Amino acid sequence: MTSPFAAAMIEARSSGARISLPQDVPADRAAAFAAQAETLAGLGLGVAGFKVGASGRTGEPTAAPLATDTVFRDHTRIITTAERPLWLEAEVAMVVGRDLPCDHGLSQDEVLDAMEGLAAAIEIVEPRIVEWPNIPPLAAMADFQANGGTVVSAVGRKATGVKVEDLKVIFEMGTVHVEVPGANYPGQDMNRLPTWMVNHMAGWGPEMAARGLKKGDVIITGSWVGVIPAEAGETATVTVPGIGSVSVEVAAG
Repeated sequence: MTSPFAAAMIEARSSGARISLPQDVPADRAAAFAAQAETLAGLGLGVAGFKVGASGRTGEPTAAPLATDTVFRDHTRIITTAERPLWLEAEVAMVVGRDLPCDHGLSQDEVLDAMEGLAAAIEIVEPRIVEWPNIPPLAAMADFQANGGTVVSAVGRKATGVKVEDLKVIFEMGTVHVEVPGANYPGQDMNRLPTWMVNHMAGWGPEMAARGLKKGDVIITGSWVGVIPAEAGETATVTVPGIGSVSVEVAAG
């Protein structure tokens, strides 16, 4: 049975309209993950990857599936309006190179070795709830952490042997130019995140646990620049030197 919160999310995503915060916010992480799974099922969408992030090296990660119709390669075009503003985040992605089971026995080295490698990414932030970001954390989680789309480059480097301190992310859009060295990445340790995913797939239920991670899945690992409003008439670019570059054209609606 679909929960009332998931039903509201299905309606919002189907209609393209933002809604007021539903009353029955999920009570815990399990309920928030269940609402995500129910929303995907209700929309008839599959999974193309995951967004996962954490605050620092020890913070508990939060995560959400990336729906199959929301992942784009290299470039896409979005429309932002006064009623439905959009935001952008600059991220480093990992692309899965071979299927991985939901298995608590896999080490971090084994999981990283199963990655095809690293890619540049832009996350399109499109909350379905009008009051966002001033909503309960579990409501935000159930709304897929406000993920509206992801643009990912081709893989430019293996994931093994890479320290986040060796990377740099550059975000450019109009007059905005932000460079973030790896030492300032808010998550501090992105390498632990895909291992956490493999160990926690059962949180979305038995079907997701049986699925595990699939070859080609995209895993985005948290914003390096915070959340930046998408500016109509500009093109946003994210470059990770030595890895790749992606862009999003922003049009006015």
